[in-house]
Amino acid sequence: MATTLDYATSSDDDESFDDEKTTSGSFRNGEFQGRVFKWTNYLHGWQERYVILRHGFLNYYKNEYDISLGCRGALSVKQALIQSHEFDECRFDVRVGDSVWYLRAHSPEDRERWIQALEDHKQMCKSESGYGSETSLRRHPSIGSLASTASASVTSTGSFKKDRSLKEKLNELETFRELLVQQVATLQTYFDACANAVTKGFEPYQKEYENVTDLDFEESLDKNDSKSILDGDTVRNPSIKPKFDRLALDDHAAMAIDFKGEALTFKATTDGVIHNVAFSIELMQKREDIWRKKYEKELERRKRFQDLYNQINKKKVPVFGSPDAEEGPHSTLKEDEFFDALDQSLDRIDRDIDKYPISSKLSAHSKSSTNSTVNKSKSSSKHVPKAVPVSTIVSKSNDDNSESNGKHRLTDDVERIVQEHLQYVREDVSNGWDLIHQDGEMKVYRREVEENGIVVDPLKCFHTIKGVTGHEICRYFWEFQYRMEWETTLDSTKIIEALDPDTVIFFQLHKRVWPAAQRDSCFWSHIRCISHSDEDQPTWLVVNYTTPHPLAPIKSPQVRLVANVALICETIISEPPLDPKDIKRENIQCKLTYVAFVNPGGWVPSAALRGVAKREYPRFLKRFTSYVVEQTRNKPILF
Repeated sequence: MATTLDYATSSDDDESFDDEKTTSGSFRNGEFQGRVFKWTNYLHGWQERYVILRHGFLNYYKNEYDISLGCRGALSVKQALIQSHEFDECRFDVRVGDSVWYLRAHSPEDRERWIQALEDHKQMCKSESGYGSETSLRRHPSIGSLASTASASVTSTGSFKKDRSLKEKLNELETFRELLVQQVATLQTYFDACANAVTKGFEPYQKEYENVTDLDFEESLDKNDSKSILDGDTVRNPSIKPKFDRLALDDHAAMAIDFKGEALTFKATTDGVIHNVAFSIELMQKREDIWRKKYEKELERRKRFQDLYNQINKKKVPVFGSPDAEEGPHSTLKEDEFFDALDQSLDRIDRDIDKYPISSKLSAHSKSSTNSTVNKSKSSSKHVPKAVPVSTIVSKSNDDNSESNGKHRLTDDVERIVQEHLQYVREDVSNGWDLIHQDGEMKVYRREVEENGIVVDPLKCFHTIKGVTGHEICRYFWEFQYRMEWETTLDSTKIIEALDPDTVIFFQLHKRVWPAAQRDSCFWSHIRCISHSDEDQPTWLVVNYTTPHPLAPIKSPQVRLVANVALICETIISEPPLDPKDIKRENIQCKLTYVAFVNPGGWVPSAALRGVAKREYPRFLKRFTSYVVEQTRNKPILF
């Protein structure tokens, strides 16, 4: 977020400077923050987000104005692995376990600032927290000192029992402590009485001495005598013999304690303390050994997992949905993984189609009945399909002579491609062609061909559809208003130019099938009726051929699809009645031949392309022909 100055300013330079600071990563308010591009998903791609590094977490927001609303996501920097991209000089990845953020800075210098800030913050988080480090589980030195003072014969004592818990031993130590406290209290009372008698004249026993009839305590001794006695002068002057020695001894004897018994009790108590402490030490040592082994195993396992984690990161295991896995020269997906991803995306499209079937999306004009009638005339002018609606045409042909002579700028190319397909369709499929799919009347053949490392396998499909004519099949294949109803792989389609009533130029945007890039196509489409004789039913043909056009430039990241496709349909009438008007749909069938030369462009692996073609072409034919049969079921036959 741009900092707010304390004074007002209207300078454009200051505003641009604040915006530049906000865009690039820098420290503001003690936190490293700024704008970066974050990969969201394969639909929305890279989106600019505001990212803040604070309190051990990398937080991102939609923009700097949403910070007060809370972050949209966060990653722990302490456990994060920060990697700069190998090919993109502005990109870096932040990985924590299975969670990966793909980020792009605005410049290589900005990327270096972000990486350095993340690494510094990571080290700071590790240094602040000692939990889980190896030093936090070191052996306490007091354990060794206690062990060194333990008795060598502890394990051989009778009081040592392995089945006794540490808690019981602690209770016994508490009992011994109480015994020792009582002994100390008894001795302290005796010593206090002795000290009191010496320093205070045998108080509080002085009154008892005064009651003795044959001895005057005060008069028998003068001050000097009393002082000499207290100072030990009796030892120097043996002639002076105090008269209260006997009474003092009697008084002390009355207060005397059993020193021998107390000594025995003290010895027994201290022995019990020593034995219990020794037992506790040995028990803790055993438990320490157990925990040390567990700790060593945990360290070994942690090291093993760390090595595996580093190995996986070095291999750059692809994450589905990440930009690294997308189609490109540096895609991290292998051929089988790429095909699996394409297969899953196509399955998702199929599920969407099943959820919203075509029949529920039919437009009003597709439900209107066709007022075509049976015509026996074989003139091509009478078999021209309905004109393209003017509202769907972006532009018309600008050829000045196109209306006068019936030609346009692509007339020669159209005629050449049509003749090539008519010749190609007659070629036998016995040499060099492989049957890759067969389902009833449907057969799909393929011949493996590569150009500059790109798969351009030609395909031939043969199918027989009952109840429809060749004209009906080609009409629904060519006409604009029906295309979005049966072609489920399109996002949009439009006619950008009408060259003549039989030839138009389409621009189509295909659905994104992740991880492949999105494709578009620009091609002219031509429909024609071919009649060899008045007796045979006419053969209908539709050719789609890629062509450049100024209204359909190639835009990144789309990849332009190059296609040369022909649909050739022949109507067969079985047991025709005498009156052609009596022909019913039970008496007709269409013999269909579909030829495709497709160069998908881009970098899709060969195995994935062939796998998708083997799966999708039969589905396309089955879906399209079923659609035509359903649409023409209750309509007049169009020959």
